[in-house]
Amino acid sequence: MKEKINHYIENFGEAYSSSLPSLGQLMAQTLAFFGSRRIYGVGGDFAANLISAFEDELDICPSSNEMHAGFTACGQAEVEGLGVCLTTYTVGSLPCVSAAALALTEKLPVVFISGAPGENEINHMALHHTVSSCSTWRSEYDAALESFKALGIRSERLQGERNPGQPNVAGEHFFRLVAHAFLNKEPVFIEVPRDLVADKTQAIEFPPSLCQLPQEVFLLKGVSLVAQQVVAKLLAANKPLLYLGEKAKLNKELLAVVKRFCHQYQIPYTTTWFAKGVLDEFEPLSLGAYNGVFTDEQVRDYIENEVDYVLEVATSIYQLDTNTAFDTGTHLLNDFENKTILKGTSQLEKDLIGIFEQLLAADLPVFDFTSPTSTGGELFADEKIDFHNLTRVLNSLQSLDQRAYVYFPEIGNSYFASYSLKTRMSSLGRSWITNPWYAAMGTSLPYARAACKQLQQLGGKKTATGKDVAVVITGDGGFNFQLNDLIHFLRDDLSVIIIYMRNDIFHLGKNSDAEIYHCSDKNFDVISLVKAYGGEGKRCTTVAEFRDYFSACADANSGIKLIEVPASLEEQYQCREISLLNLYIKARNGIPQAVIDWNEIKR
Repeated sequence: MKEKINHYIENFGEAYSSSLPSLGQLMAQTLAFFGSRRIYGVGGDFAANLISAFEDELDICPSSNEMHAGFTACGQAEVEGLGVCLTTYTVGSLPCVSAAALALTEKLPVVFISGAPGENEINHMALHHTVSSCSTWRSEYDAALESFKALGIRSERLQGERNPGQPNVAGEHFFRLVAHAFLNKEPVFIEVPRDLVADKTQAIEFPPSLCQLPQEVFLLKGVSLVAQQVVAKLLAANKPLLYLGEKAKLNKELLAVVKRFCHQYQIPYTTTWFAKGVLDEFEPLSLGAYNGVFTDEQVRDYIENEVDYVLEVATSIYQLDTNTAFDTGTHLLNDFENKTILKGTSQLEKDLIGIFEQLLAADLPVFDFTSPTSTGGELFADEKIDFHNLTRVLNSLQSLDQRAYVYFPEIGNSYFASYSLKTRMSSLGRSWITNPWYAAMGTSLPYARAACKQLQQLGGKKTATGKDVAVVITGDGGFNFQLNDLIHFLRDDLSVIIIYMRNDIFHLGKNSDAEIYHCSDKNFDVISLVKAYGGEGKRCTTVAEFRDYFSACADANSGIKLIEVPASLEEQYQCREISLLNLYIKARNGIPQAVIDWNEIKR
């Protein structure tokens, strides 16, 4: 190091040379500039220097394994705007590929950082953690880089100096990679050779704010012409509808201007399934999430039979089959005849924001809208609590509670049932957070952990009755292979309510009772397990028991609380979404009676 500094002094002078930060310092400063004060990860030898460089500047949060570290960073991106995951070389980074695929699919800005062998270690020896067998003819150092690249993720290894008088530009490259993730809402993968962490790197001056990051300098022409077309369509409409897609979910500026537009002209809105919860569903203008035959019947009737113009905003470029309930052919908004589609192709959806700014200045009427009413059915205190009425009970409780319940449904029955939940806007800006498209089971607790840490940080921002309540809804299958993350809820003193729907089997989409579907055992004592993590729980079998215990847990809002609900496999206790999906999947699998029944429903 001394020799390198002398070269810098000779070239640039002592004042400049002494001002140079180390790469580790500049990386920590960069993450802080982008608003990330937390990193989720698992330690390892190649990451040890990075941990030492970060630990005084950032909160390095341990995870139970690397995949969960990646999933938690995805959850962090959902609620904070940027997620960061730190692992060691290959043995640590390769398990994160699944989380990286999730981040890519969900358009989440997640920075995956991996320690790597030092540049002075790269030779003809296969180091530990390199993916090289005893039969290979060459050492392979780029296995992780190539794996992330194969997913279409920008992946780079930072490089040291190449001239003795010129400090490396690794810090600048790191900043550019993080900025790329932030601006384009997508993950990046960065390997950092361990011998570079303490090396001096060229200093950079950060922009005054995130708003002044270097961005695309051009704007798409024709924004005013598109706005004029929308105005003409609205002037000719009696019952317009705004249909909002998933590309808007992390764009606060776009969401704000869309809400202003709907309120100013009293235009009702619905979202795709993937965008559920990004707008307050307790507002009178909200029609919840639309998905053809799976939509609430009164809402579906209004959308498909009364709406005469649809303004579709920020939906996926490609049609995604979960967004259309596995392409059931019942999603009428896809083929709505009188419709304007605004996908948003500019960076940060600047083109959409420009259109809505012009619409807000237009001379448009205030529309007369009355929300269709949906009773949902009566609840009885001694009625069995199960999937068929779970969301109605939670909606009833939320309607009486000014705190927001922030839901984290696990993939499976819990996820599909959750579409009937009615969400109140939370301090996180969203109240329904899951990974609906990639559908990797095992993310609800990691997502909840990231959100609970943010809620803990926002503890001072409380409503009159207390802070928002985190609620995980999970089946026993999804819970069993992620429950090791509970140790971090205990360590961090996080508050969460876990609704544990127990049927000891993977139920969604099965055609038989084969052993492979059995994911738990009737003798498993989940409440004793939760007590081992410092929590408490109760088995609830009736609506009254569930309602009373959930309310007590929400009021306490401290520690881990688990509500065990015995879930029946009988059809009468399945919610509408699960019944329809199971029937649809069986029909797609060619079960004769299911094909007949499904075709009848479509008709």
